Amino acid sequence: MFEQGWATQDPEAMGLPGTLLDAPVNTLLSTMSYASAGLSYLEWTRYRAAAELHTQLVVPHEMSDHRRMDATTHCAARISAVLSVSQGAGEGILTRAIALRDRLPRVAECLRDGLIAPKHVHTIIGRTDLVDGTTYVREVDTEIAAALQRRGSWSDKRMRDMIDRIVYRHDPDAVRERRVLAENNRSFWIDAGPDGMAYLGATMTADNAVVVATAVEELAGRVCRKDPRSKGARSSDALFALATRTAYECQCDDPDCSAPGWTGEDGLLTSFIVHVVTDSTTMAGDTAADGNPGFLVGHGVISPDHVADLADRADAVIRPVSTTNPASQPADPYRPSSALDTFVRIRDQYCTWPGCNRGVWTGDLDHIAEYDHENPDGGGQTTDVNLGGKCRFHHNVKTFGDFVDDQYTEDDTGRVVSTVTTPEGLVVPGPAHNGYDIHPGLADVTFKTPDPPPPSPPRTPPSRRRTRLADKHARRRNERNRNRRAREVADTDDPPPF
Repeated sequence: MFEQGWATQDPEAMGLPGTLLDAPVNTLLSTMSYASAGLSYLEWTRYRAAAELHTQLVVPHEMSDHRRMDATTHCAARISAVLSVSQGAGEGILTRAIALRDRLPRVAECLRDGLIAPKHVHTIIGRTDLVDGTTYVREVDTEIAAALQRRGSWSDKRMRDMIDRIVYRHDPDAVRERRVLAENNRSFWIDAGPDGMAYLGATMTADNAVVVATAVEELAGRVCRKDPRSKGARSSDALFALATRTAYECQCDDPDCSAPGWTGEDGLLTSFIVHVVTDSTTMAGDTAADGNPGFLVGHGVISPDHVADLADRADAVIRPVSTTNPASQPADPYRPSSALDTFVRIRDQYCTWPGCNRGVWTGDLDHIAEYDHENPDGGGQTTDVNLGGKCRFHHNVKTFGDFVDDQYTEDDTGRVVSTVTTPEGLVVPGPAHNGYDIHPGLADVTFKTPDPPPPSPPRTPPSRRRTRLADKHARRRNERNRNRRAREVADTDDPPPF
């Protein structure tokens, strides 16, 4: 047995700083990032050991062991005893170890190298279960690993969408069969919970689930800011009101409250817009192996077959995206045109802040280089490269804080990529996966360069050389330029940042 003495090891021998007392902010953040990569390496080591246990204890008996408590059970029992986890948890570790060894060896290398977190292994293994034993399993493993090796950050939902996109493209027939089976097995259930509560659940098609969720969220929001309930509690009450067609009211106890609520009568929540993004071939029902899946806003990637079914609905409204479009509204160069607004949301899918899972369809479009309202020719223009989707929280973090974000077109790939720089100058790459991966046709969409703004009227010289806002904009522009220059000369094989 190994000595259980991690604390006795020399931190510097593991690439860690000897002390963190009074360390600079960037050193502390980099230490956390490096330690997270170390956790991934240790998890890879644990899975590798579990896989070898399987080789030694299970494989010799696998073809002949008919016992109820077979060799796999006994192997998992050893793991659960040593790690002090349940038998089910031990079997889960063993199952994932085998999947990484036999089905996803390239993904396992990404875990070893710290490119993904241990939690992502559960997502990748679970969502590639369909390809186990197929002729294209190695291709799926290779494509997922190639995506994980891109420079950029991953949120949970972007990771999920990337995996689904790759799986759906390789075998749409198998996906179709699973979808039909899943739809036939849709269900509804209720379970008793503690303290007089209960759990309510249902399975349904993704588009129906989005409609239900939208209705609940819309009704839950029909209260004023003084309502004492949490968002979850309001949503629970809204679902009950919709199901029973009973009144839903704000609970602020203010007699002058103007929140609309709901009386339970007909006429509310009768229509919803559910956005589905796809290309023309998929919408026409082309479900060939190299066809592109669709993206259902509020859910994620859906199969080409599912897209075709939704396009055939009588209430479906199809709005093609033109290849050439104006970038801004004719009367207001600050406001993006409807085509550019749609394009950016299709491209970004989620908030572009690293790790954020909030969808961009209900978020803001932010000018990366700030638009100068007083002197438009001195600020960021309204273009596809200079607009990025952000949730309201991260938009405010940038606006009212000292974070700097940047966005540019990558020379070798033509993709629009982004970065976020912390107030101390630490550059964090933006999302590694976006709408270009699901809809390659986005690369063919272009926008006309905005017309130059009219000359600014003469202004009285201010008492400052320039406004505080202009200073902030200039600092951010200088920071972006500095980051770009640094990227051009950066050594890709740098040691840990300490």
